[in-house]
Amino acid sequence: MKITGITVWIVPLTSHETYYMADGKACATVDTVVVRLDTDTEHSGWGEVCPIPHYLPAYANGVAPAIEEMAEVLMGADPVGPDAVMTALNAHLIGHDYAKSAIDTALWDLTGKAANLPLSALLGGRHCKDLPLYHSITCIDPDEMARMATDAYASGMRQIQVKLGADDNWEADVARLTKVREAVGQGPLVYGDWFVDRIN
Repeated sequence: MKITGITVWIVPLTSHETYYMADGKACATVDTVVVRLDTDTEHSGWGEVCPIPHYLPAYANGVAPAIEEMAEVLMGADPVGPDAVMTALNAHLIGHDYAKSAIDTALWDLTGKAANLPLSALLGGRHCKDLPLYHSITCIDPDEMARMATDAYASGMRQIQVKLGADDNWEADVARLTKVREAVGQGPLVYGDWFVDRIN
């Protein structure tokens, strides 16, 4: 199997409401980058990377140029056994792990298809039947966050992440976490997510 084509799509994902995070960071739209690796067989591998702006050292608009830089290594490469390809990419382009993550995912997708096995089998076996999801609640008025948590619980969510620290008001953060816990009761997992990248 050889890689014969690379296609990249940049897709803006707009939230139904602005997402407020710690340290005054906010975003309403994030760009997700979808990558398809085509081969000389009927198989294509798919990958994606969706960096949150101002949150992690990853830049959505840097993905396509990085993949263009890596194309000469990717084209004609055998995608089965991703580690070998990723080692060659790391030698060719230092860093830019966020861009490489979409390629890595697509390579694993192709490897699973070539082996006719689920990725869980290739990565050591399936350890649990279901993977629980969590619902992340934007950091706004405590009562509104409690309402969102109630809606999330009613939809089946049993893990709630409560964003904190958007307004430098620790008392409001205590109210946010407390009201969300009260809204969903003692059963679900509720935890606060508060991160500031500066020292006061």
